Amino acid sequence: MRNREKGFGIHNIQKKKLDDIDISSEYDIQNILAEGSYARILLVRHRRTNTKVVLKAIHMEITNETEFNREYHYSYYLSPHPNVLSVYPVAFTTQNCFVFAQEYAPLGDLSGSVRAGGLPELQCKRIAEQLSSAVGFLHSLKLVHRDLKLENILVFAADMSVVKLCDFGATVREGSLVTKHRCTWQPFLPPEICELVSNERYECKLTSDCWQIGIILYFCLTGCSPWQSADISDGAYCNFMRWQKRKTTKVPVQFRGFTSRFLRLLRRLLERKPEKRASVTEINKYLKDVWMDRKTSARTSSCGPVGASSSAINISRRESLNMYLNQLDDKTHLVDESKNRLKKLLNGYGLETSIDQKAISKRVWEWLLQCDHQAIPKFENV
Repeated sequence: MRNREKGFGIHNIQKKKLDDIDISSEYDIQNILAEGSYARILLVRHRRTNTKVVLKAIHMEITNETEFNREYHYSYYLSPHPNVLSVYPVAFTTQNCFVFAQEYAPLGDLSGSVRAGGLPELQCKRIAEQLSSAVGFLHSLKLVHRDLKLENILVFAADMSVVKLCDFGATVREGSLVTKHRCTWQPFLPPEICELVSNERYECKLTSDCWQIGIILYFCLTGCSPWQSADISDGAYCNFMRWQKRKTTKVPVQFRGFTSRFLRLLRRLLERKPEKRASVTEINKYLKDVWMDRKTSARTSSCGPVGASSSAINISRRESLNMYLNQLDDKTHLVDESKNRLKKLLNGYGLETSIDQKAISKRVWEWLLQCDHQAIPKFENV
């Protein structure tokens, strides 16, 4: 424990001997907290000690032992930090999964707490302070998280006085050569990664985490993302870039609810050039400032001007749908192998996979848009 707290061997990832265990023989499964193609998150009770823990079971079809050892190693060595999720010295294999034990977060992740309109400013500042502390700890060890998002921030108190960073599956040493992380939501990717072509390798830098923190802070305060992608094809991002480069004095509409001090912080965190981007510790300089402009935010909604027509709202959402479907089309030829592996995995659990998931997604989005068409006129009449 003493060596772990000092960060001893943080970059020395050794192969760990993993025993093969039947989960049901040692644990009572109480709930499935989350399940995806990569992993299954189980809330369990250890029978012998009567301890409630979370098991992260990563499918062997999706990862390998080397990747699992890296994630578990970083998760365990970083967990003594008060704002990093605690991971226990318990790791093993089952017939189909690599598994390790971690702390249970009773209030789930941050995405379940952020609603339309965002969180109160005080709560956002608490999140900012704790997140900057956790990420600053990683950066002091020359580690890049690479996947900072709401889902990877767990909530332990409703007032956000205790939040913890988790999921170090993408974490690597600064300077490592990697490809674009497949799981990161597009709005959270910095421009230097958005610009990469498929399978292009790039050198990991600490400042990519700083960009993602800037997006998280915006999301917490407003309940939405400032743009779909940090790319020149995105109009909202282009408007921000023109303002950031001082080619216009007109603050972009999605940023008009903030004070000049907080705008300065966002300008520094969302700097296009990584070498000029603010470090994570700079956030602490702005914690005592007022972030939300009460007068402006009263006239401007978090995701666009109040009173915007229903057609404009639906056009924006339809553009999001089209962008989403286009991204699926572009990536189809790259994911066939992964899809086949996933199909094999699901069939092993007795699940049929003949459904066209893209068609389902399209139907759901079109249904939501249809609901908007029906609901917004009624709201305007009221």
